[in-house]
Amino acid sequence: MACILIIDDEKSICEEFRGLLEDDGHQVDIATSGQEAFRIVREKVFDLIFLDVLLPRMEGRQIFEELRKINDKVSVVFMSGYLPPNKEKEVLELGAKACLRKPLDLEQVKKLIRTVTQGKS
Repeated sequence: MACILIIDDEKSICEEFRGLLEDDGHQVDIATSGQEAFRIVREKVFDLIFLDVLLPRMEGRQIFEELRKINDKVSVVFMSGYLPPNKEKEVLELGAKACLRKPLDLEQVKKLIRTVTQGKS
C-alpha cells in the first residue's frame, strides 16, 4: 500500500483517480490547488504525488519546487492532457519521477507505484 497525493484542479478527475487507487488498497488524498497541497504535505508524508502540469494561479513547476522545500524525498509524477516534448524534458530535469499523459494508463500508473514503493515498508 502506498500513500498517494493527487493534485489536480479538476475535482471529478481527482475523485475518479482516487477511487481507482483506493480499490488497489492505496491511501489517497486529493488537493485541487497548490496552497491546499502545501498544507496537506506539511501534515502528512507521501510515497508518491501525482501533479497536474497546468493549474490555475500556480503552474505545476512552481508547485513542484515548493513541494521540494517541504519534502525533498517524495517521488513526483507530472501529468497533463497536453505535454510538449520540451515541457516533458523540463520536468524530468527538475527531478520528477515520470511524466504521464491524460487520460492516464492505469497499468502504467500501477507500475510506477510498484517501482516507487519497492523496498519501503
